[in-house]
Amino acid sequence: MVSDLTLISFNARGLRQSKKRRQLFAYIHRHNIDISFIQETHSCIADMKYWMHEWGGTIIFSHGLTGSRGVFLLIKPSLTFEIIKKDICPHGRFILADLKISERIFTLVGIYAPNVDDPNFFHSLSHRITNFCDDTTIIAGDFNLVFNFELDKKGGNLRTLILKLGINAWI
Repeated sequence: MVSDLTLISFNARGLRQSKKRRQLFAYIHRHNIDISFIQETHSCIADMKYWMHEWGGTIIFSHGLTGSRGVFLLIKPSLTFEIIKKDICPHGRFILADLKISERIFTLVGIYAPNVDDPNFFHSLSHRITNFCDDTTIIAGDFNLVFNFELDKKGGNLRTLILKLGINAWI
């Protein structure tokens, strides 16, 4: 039932180690999560068949490099759905997918944004989202943004990306 969908977003910091990947897959299965937005997967085309076999269901991939980037959506094997449309970033930065679940269409947006100040990434992505269904849009991932250094960040560079987009554009 659509009202009971469970979602999770997770920055994996690489899933090339099979033990780490299996632990993540087991966690998601154990918690009965319907759709998982996974970022920084470090996946490549050669991984697809094996990782889908390990998962036991559908994975929608946007590959990066074996040492960086990458996004995928894990869909629970028992979830009945249809992929209506998708847009996959060739650089492992985002996935846009319209999924039909229980006669309702959801636009899923999985993001792994650049970790440099790149407003064009968000403007381009915002434009791409408008080409998808506009019923229910779910955006999840790693935006690599810091709005409040004291509350939202520990260590690293003391800089932030200031978006010229209204916050309502992402709600």
